[in-house]
Amino acid sequence: MTLRRSMMAVSIAASMLVGALAGVEVLAQEDRVLTLPEDYRTSFTRYYSGDRVFNEDQAITIYANAIARDGAQKDGTLPFGSVLIAELHTVETDADGAIVESAVGRRIPTGLKAIAVMERQAGWDEQYPDDLKVGDWEFELFSAAGENLGKDMTACRECHHPLTDSEFIFTLEHLAAAN
Repeated sequence: MTLRRSMMAVSIAASMLVGALAGVEVLAQEDRVLTLPEDYRTSFTRYYSGDRVFNEDQAITIYANAIARDGAQKDGTLPFGSVLIAELHTVETDADGAIVESAVGRRIPTGLKAIAVMERQAGWDEQYPDDLKVGDWEFELFSAAGENLGKDMTACRECHHPLTDSEFIFTLEHLAAAN
């Protein structure tokens, strides 16, 4: 009888520990919700504007915080604490809906569609399978008004995953050359 009670006590304690650890994991994931810095246009470096890769109906403007900019310029790496912000713009179309290009063959931004934030922190890839790991970057999408859209960012992870030689971003060379 005493052995049975001891085993029950161990079982209950183990269940409580598993429940507590599950709660810690939920809290850790909630802490990963990124924020959109209100002053990014003045406190970050604007380092790229152009056509958006793989999105023919968009243009993009990208900003980086000092941590990302300094890391890219120093040794080509983006340390933990790096933050990139991408403004996603709609582009001009003609009466038939075809995209209009400027005299230099580039799309013409017309309006702010959404704002994407990428932030890099230690351990942020741990919750993802190998095919979605992107060097501890996390992604979040905001409306033009700055409201978190709560979107599934799997497509962003899939697109950035192959970019292992460029810190998982498309514009590392541009960031390294930024003023």
